[in-house]
Amino acid sequence: MKNWVKDAESIKEQIISDRRYLHEHAEFGMNLPKTKAYVVKRLTEMGYRPEECGGGIVATIGKKGKVILIRADMDALQVKEENQLPFRSKTNVAHMCGHDLHTAILLGTAALLKKNEERLGGTVKLMFQPGEEIGAGAKSMIEHGVLENPKVDAALSLHVISHIENGKLSFKVGAAFSSADIFKIEIKGKGAHGSAPEYAIDPIYAGVQVYQAIEGIISRETSMFQSAVCTIGHFEAGKMGNIIPETATLEGSLRCYDEESRKRILSRIEEILKGVERATGTMITMESMGLPLLKNSEDLCRKLAPTISQIEGLDFYEESVPINASEDFGYVSEIIPTMYMLLGVGKTGMPVNHNAKAIFQDDKIYLASAVFASAAETYLK
Repeated sequence: MKNWVKDAESIKEQIISDRRYLHEHAEFGMNLPKTKAYVVKRLTEMGYRPEECGGGIVATIGKKGKVILIRADMDALQVKEENQLPFRSKTNVAHMCGHDLHTAILLGTAALLKKNEERLGGTVKLMFQPGEEIGAGAKSMIEHGVLENPKVDAALSLHVISHIENGKLSFKVGAAFSSADIFKIEIKGKGAHGSAPEYAIDPIYAGVQVYQAIEGIISRETSMFQSAVCTIGHFEAGKMGNIIPETATLEGSLRCYDEESRKRILSRIEEILKGVERATGTMITMESMGLPLLKNSEDLCRKLAPTISQIEGLDFYEESVPINASEDFGYVSEIIPTMYMLLGVGKTGMPVNHNAKAIFQDDKIYLASAVFASAAETYLK
């Protein structure tokens, strides 16, 4: 087996340089012109022929045979960075989730694979994705054919974590990240003076019933062995204490670890809304945006874990519990076998991902490039 770590260490400074440039020039959402231009420039310098795909960038390497995809997300958060790093963001958004590290890691992997292309027993497809934070990028790239031409057989990705010890790498077989459904409920009633509720159709009264009933789905209808979390984080109605308003708004999120629970709870929310609507005389509508469960393939994980465990400098282990966050890489895992990993780049007690003060250490990320390269070589044999 090739010593990928040695090759990765030889380009360590370039990987760090890539990361810090991307951190300084952070961009948000699906439109990432500077980030994409930098990725295209670096890939072209290596000898690739990158192509646009659904707002992202795709490049391939290798020969006919099986195809494995390796994905990195490139977008930042709408957060103003609060630290004194010499390479802190120069824009109004910042990489407080670590996607700058992901992109740099995959550029490092691209360099390693290009140097050792003859070792590949098939094709590696490199997927540089926008819009993960808004749940749109993976879906867009899939719709534009990222898993086709050539058809992808399996996929890898990882996420850096700022409050896990630097150099710890883990994976979870099966449900690794929860599904997420973000919803907005609008209740339309009839306004009136606070002294005359008989002339009103009170949307607040209806909203309280909706809130309590949704809470009851989790606390009284959901087994402890099929855990789910449903949070109403925004409940707004009216401006003055002596006016019954026309409308009320509730916004929340549902997270589940199995699709049956997800479908059941969403169906129950719809039933509750119809029932409250009939009981109170209001008009209630709901809009929602969902991300699927990210489920890792046991066969793929078992096949690649022995190879990954040989990467010196990493503490590699299997996790027993899933993450209660969500990832749009779940769209990929619905279609093909995936292995998604977590890489610690900080230490216990440090500010967590998405915090404006989060710090992501980059001195060991070259090892993640070696992980991807070695895993790809093993899969394609």
